[in-house]
Amino acid sequence: MKRVVQHGLAGLALISGGLAFTAACQHNDSSLFVQNVLYPTPVASGQSCIFTNNPDQSVLSSGALDVTLTQEYVAEFLVGNQLVAQENSQNLMTETSTINIEGAIVTVTDAAGNQLDYFKSLTSGTVYPSTGSTPGYAALSATIISQKATNLVAGTGNGNLPSGSTITVVSYVKFYGHTLGGTYIESNNFEFPVDLCAGCLINYSGSSLSECNGIALKQPNCLGPSSTSTSLPVPCAIGQDFSIPCSACSGSAVCRGEYPDGLPQACLSLDGGTD
Repeated sequence: MKRVVQHGLAGLALISGGLAFTAACQHNDSSLFVQNVLYPTPVASGQSCIFTNNPDQSVLSSGALDVTLTQEYVAEFLVGNQLVAQENSQNLMTETSTINIEGAIVTVTDAAGNQLDYFKSLTSGTVYPSTGSTPGYAALSATIISQKATNLVAGTGNGNLPSGSTITVVSYVKFYGHTLGGTYIESNNFEFPVDLCAGCLINYSGSSLSECNGIALKQPNCLGPSSTSTSLPVPCAIGQDFSIPCSACSGSAVCRGEYPDGLPQACLSLDGGTD
């Protein structure tokens, strides 16, 4: 009889321990949630993009990635916290509902749902608790398309992507972290499509020469007198979402354009670059 009672108590201890563990591992989309991907407004060359926790900012419904310029996509997310603030100085209660973000769990698939990559994108940030019925918000960045996934779809550089074509991949992003009370917490899984392209985000407008000193040049190139200017707005991240004037990225051979080997120095000096 005594042995049965002991086993029963042990069972109760296991059950209560299991309940405690369950309570410490929350997966509650209404507590921590991803609301949107923030719109990366282009800035003047040399300036940094600024994102805030304002929930009324413009947002992106999808992204674009030019694989000739970069092989990874980094997004800025608006993440919310609907946990109720616990701080109460009169009752000596400290704040435990603030969430410290530690990273994002990312799954990348093709348009048909076939998995291309699964990884953790480490990041950090603090999402404060709600004020009344208004959630606390924070802007958090994370890599959501990896070089591995890009290479599988498009190959290195332009690879399997002919100029003018696009291939869509889908990123599923879930942020995770701990509250100040020590509770592990995860957000909802946020779905975000990104179109991969080759050379589609380089703007050669008004820049191309057809020949130089009688040598025919491949098109497009950024060797001619340009109507673009480095003072024009440039993307927050080169190769993402918005085109960049070729003159603003002339340090890259892709932005200067393709032209034959042995091009006279007089032609190379037009854009200040070399092969």
